[in-house]
Amino acid sequence: MVRVLSVASEIYPLVKTGGLADVVGALPAALKAKGVEMHSFVPGYPAIMQQAQTAKLVRSYPNLFGGDARVIQTKIGELSLFVLDAPHLFDRPGN
Repeated sequence: MVRVLSVASEIYPLVKTGGLADVVGALPAALKAKGVEMHSFVPGYPAIMQQAQTAKLVRSYPNLFGGDARVIQTKIGELSLFVLDAPHLFDRPGN
């Protein structure tokens, strides 16, 4: 099985600014049909953090660019996500 990690600043339907979000949000389902396991790594904007109800801590980073941060793994809808939870960087609307 092929495993893919995409890294993007937005992902539909959680955070959308332009066309990138549409592609990043649609690609996991399209690739799943081809037998590809896909995860997306995204910033922890409030719209994402509010929906990340069941999250597993992957790693903590003390003082990452001026504040504490952590990477969490969660699933929102059909999206398998790794989220950089760094409020000092992303506690603002993502769009």
